[in-house]
Amino acid sequence: MRYKRKLTSFFTIILVAMGLGLSAMAQENPDETSGSTESVIQVSPIEDAKALLRTGRWELAFKILEPLANDPEAASLLFDVGMATLNASHNTELSEKDRNEIINVSIAAFLTILAADPERVRVRLELARAFFMKGEDGLSKQHFDRVMAGDIPPAVAANVQRFLNAIRSRKRWTVYFGFALAPDTNIGQVSEQRIIELFGLPFQRDNEPPTSGVGLRLFTGGEYHYPLNQGTRLRMGVDLSQHDYERRVYDRSALSLHIGPQFLVSQQTSFSLLATTTRHWDAGKITSNDYGISLEGQHQTGPRTLLNFDLSWAERYYRETDPQNNAVIQNHIFGGRFFATPNLHFSGSILWGRERPRFMSGRNKTRGIFLGVNRDFPRGYTVGLNGSLRSKKWDTQNRTDDGSLRKDKTTDISVNFLKRDLTILGFSPRLTIGRTKRDSNRAPDDQDYTRTYGDLSFVKQF
Repeated sequence: MRYKRKLTSFFTIILVAMGLGLSAMAQENPDETSGSTESVIQVSPIEDAKALLRTGRWELAFKILEPLANDPEAASLLFDVGMATLNASHNTELSEKDRNEIINVSIAAFLTILAADPERVRVRLELARAFFMKGEDGLSKQHFDRVMAGDIPPAVAANVQRFLNAIRSRKRWTVYFGFALAPDTNIGQVSEQRIIELFGLPFQRDNEPPTSGVGLRLFTGGEYHYPLNQGTRLRMGVDLSQHDYERRVYDRSALSLHIGPQFLVSQQTSFSLLATTTRHWDAGKITSNDYGISLEGQHQTGPRTLLNFDLSWAERYYRETDPQNNAVIQNHIFGGRFFATPNLHFSGSILWGRERPRFMSGRNKTRGIFLGVNRDFPRGYTVGLNGSLRSKKWDTQNRTDDGSLRKDKTTDISVNFLKRDLTILGFSPRLTIGRTKRDSNRAPDDQDYTRTYGDLSFVKQF
């Protein structure tokens, strides 16, 4: 017993000594002790994501990887998330709701990768396929078109073309809705010139000076394609736009309807002949009604280039109290779009217009050119630059003091910014800032004006 008590006391002394030694080491090197402990219990987010992927918990893996998309390993795992969910959506036992929720994870994963690196054509291809499987054909076509602008193998191009043909064949509904805040320094587009000179004498203009303000712009519309036979459809559509300001005098609205056949000439070419009507409101009152026809068409000349045209003719009828403004209006537009790369595209068009009201002094011709370029950048940013130049020339009854025909030149330049990976309740925000300037050779200078405008729009396509 005495031996056991001695042995127990000996071990007690040893344990106390070891405890004191460890305590001293911890006091001398607290950071090292703490760090070694953390390294044992910490697991990196990427390892967490890998573990979640192995168990099929894709949505949780996506939430971990989303903020790490600039890391190559995380981007690779995000692609695995997108492909796994895309393949899982083929399960025929899934309900439509569950299937769409799975595809949404796939779409979010691919969009996150492209926001960080828009050059990844394979990711864009799978994103287009995901949109196709969800039935969002408009978005699917946008990305398939951009894939075709890249250097892809012929077999991949042929497969993409099959998707594009299927989108064209099954197209039925197109619906959009949006709203915008629109600040403007010159809502009425009037001259800043307050004093004009007539017959050598100064006169004060009696119309309202330029007024600034912030408007609310609403726009929505839709179109349905009803198949008549294999190569013909009936197009029916409506578009509505409305601008509201604090002062109702500047409010304006337009409602347009169209109906007519569309002819699918080939996989690359189509054209439509539409009957159109539009009603215009100013300050809440009906101002005019248009009735006309429009011939529209487009032709895909190659994987990068699309040509289009719109030839329209309409008769405009004003209110009974203003019949002298009734006019025949023609507009002919020829344009196109070119993808230099999947992330850089150019657009442009030329305009020829003619307006012939009853009173001769109001008759004029319009010429115009419109150019635009858009570029996708890393981290989800897209920047666009647009410019236009329009020239309006009046007929012989409208001349300046020196006897020459009146001419107005209007220039407009704008820049827009889009965060591709940002949506708010399904709406994509876009910021536009622009400036318009009109110069006229008419004296006095009461037709010249400038305006600076903005547009923060939120658009959703269905």
